[in-house]
Amino acid sequence: MSHRFLSLLSLLALTVTAARAHDPSASDVHKLDTFVTTGTRTERAQSNVPVKTDVFLASEIEVFGGVTLADSLRLIPSARFESDCQNCGLNQIQLLGLSTDYTAILFDGAPLYSGLAKIYGASLFPTIFVDHIEVVKGGSSVLYGAEAIAGVVNLVTIKPVRASSRVETTLSQLAGEARDFEFAARTSQVSADGHTAATAYAFYQDRQGLDLTTDGFTELPQFKNKVAGLQLFHTLREDSELRATYQYLDETHRGGDQLDLPEEQARVAESLAHRIHTLGLGWEQRVNPDLTFQLRGSFLSVARNAYYGARADAESLAYAEAGQPAPDLETFASAPANQAGIDAVAHRIRSETDNEVYFLDAQFTHRIADAHELVYGAQHRTERLSEHRPYDPAIADTNSRFSTWGVFVQDIWTVNPHLELVPGLRFDRHDYVSGTIFSPRLALRYHTANDLTVRASFSTGFNAPGAYNEDAHIGVSSGGGILLTNSLGLKEENSRTFSLGADWLVPSQGHRLALSSTIHATRLRDTFDIDDTDPINWLRVNGPHSKVFVWENGFGWLLAKHLRLDASVSYINARFDEPVARVTGLVTRDFVERPKWTGVATLVYNLPKQWEAHALVNYTGSMLAVGEESATFRASTPTFWEVDLGVARTIRFGEKGPYLKIGVGVRNLFDQRQRDIFNNGEDRDPTYLYGPVRPRTLYVNAGFAF
Repeated sequence: MSHRFLSLLSLLALTVTAARAHDPSASDVHKLDTFVTTGTRTERAQSNVPVKTDVFLASEIEVFGGVTLADSLRLIPSARFESDCQNCGLNQIQLLGLSTDYTAILFDGAPLYSGLAKIYGASLFPTIFVDHIEVVKGGSSVLYGAEAIAGVVNLVTIKPVRASSRVETTLSQLAGEARDFEFAARTSQVSADGHTAATAYAFYQDRQGLDLTTDGFTELPQFKNKVAGLQLFHTLREDSELRATYQYLDETHRGGDQLDLPEEQARVAESLAHRIHTLGLGWEQRVNPDLTFQLRGSFLSVARNAYYGARADAESLAYAEAGQPAPDLETFASAPANQAGIDAVAHRIRSETDNEVYFLDAQFTHRIADAHELVYGAQHRTERLSEHRPYDPAIADTNSRFSTWGVFVQDIWTVNPHLELVPGLRFDRHDYVSGTIFSPRLALRYHTANDLTVRASFSTGFNAPGAYNEDAHIGVSSGGGILLTNSLGLKEENSRTFSLGADWLVPSQGHRLALSSTIHATRLRDTFDIDDTDPINWLRVNGPHSKVFVWENGFGWLLAKHLRLDASVSYINARFDEPVARVTGLVTRDFVERPKWTGVATLVYNLPKQWEAHALVNYTGSMLAVGEESATFRASTPTFWEVDLGVARTIRFGEKGPYLKIGVGVRNLFDQRQRDIFNNGEDRDPTYLYGPVRPRTLYVNAGFAF
């Protein structure tokens, strides 16, 4: 089917990045503009920001039934949500062909994730507490520090201006077998003088485990999530505002088989429980009309209990420790008298992990005359992680702590009414990297009289070794443990990204058609890799350099007063400079599980206060797929077309009174998902995943706002 995308490329020289509408009935794309902050750390209208920024409103995400960050990724060109394990639910965010480790996820400009929370974070955090999501692609280290090589995803909240409340619930049925129940509530209150506002929210999700191959083992793990949060805003006076946020997340998930039994007694069990506290404080002060000061601090605490175990490994170890009392292992493992001893051996695998992040950010925005707007400041981040095996004292505790200090400066220089230049510099010191990390950036925006905007940028990024790597859990089920350390002289990963794009509001279409095209070329040096020559003591080393090229194309079109069509197609080519041995029989330069072509198209009909209908199509092209545990690979996978359909009806009680919204829909209508998943029970390779794993899903939802 990829030839259809080639045909689309030949018809479209440009791709949409027009802002989405609060009111889809607007007839001019200019009216769809919104204000963004992520690209320059200053508030600018999206249409004239010098650093390209994609915006996805919460109302837009809700139209397509989205409730988590993972759901939101379906709308972002060249982004992909990837499942990597059928047992534990490990997932990744792919942006510009790079994995989660290269994307900074922020909550109002501060880190939302730690190194530990990032492993499963895309499915953990709901979008109930955000007003919109801003996405900046390409190296952004000048402003945000490490992990921003692929880009930045910023979840932005907005101070409420009036009292309102909303509750919503959704019931889904996956493949006719597993139930997924979601409930969300949010209420906002504003003082009579408008100086104080508060928003409280809650979210609950309960999804049953799903076995698609009927071998008794999950493809989608059982998942439960509870979230509660509070946001406070207070205006001291007209030029000063305080903001405080708190969020608590309580999540558990489990995969494998026999989910009704304790983990130690299942043939395979991978279960995790996360308790996450996030606290943020912010102060913004306008010193004078030309100078603004912002101070932000945040604290993130993650407590995780984990179990990665296979019953067969526990049986083998218990048999050896007992002196092989039975004629063979099978006889020993089946004897009722030995079950408690096997349970005790399996219990040793449990681990407890504590992860904390402290973040402080100070920023000055200083306007000099009319031509220059300086943004300068400093950041500090400290992350600490400790891991303990409480039931196996023979395994030493793991402790890690590192800090990053950074200073940055940026000048938004208005050369003339049509041209802006944005040079920037950042200097960082990181405990795990010798020397100072220097990160320059230069962006350009040129706007012509016929509504054509050209943007170009050269940006640098870096990624320092973090406190946690999910590779370390592989092999723990054998009863031992893997110690992952950094090799001597380990260098930070660093990148150079060149981006060039054009946006055009077509005058002949009355500005109802928006087109744009963007290329991103990234050179990644000193890529992190794992040297597992020693089965216990692994080393994080610098591997070969690589290149990633991405070309995004599409359009956004207001077809009629209440009807909007958006479509995009992206080409991704990600390769190492040198061949890399992946599994037995496979040596390749290609990145694994990076589809060459991806695409998304949405059609939304919105008759305000009455009817709403949508169609969404996600395309995932062919790719190289690998199963690490079984040494399996597939050089060219099938392509996938996921189609979602939905319709909703709004019933209002009075012109300005409360309203009830009821909707029904189907996700993945044609059940497009990977069909060659291993189905051989406990001997399967749960890492062999490349395509969509969520099957056809029917849902009904209802919301009440007042």
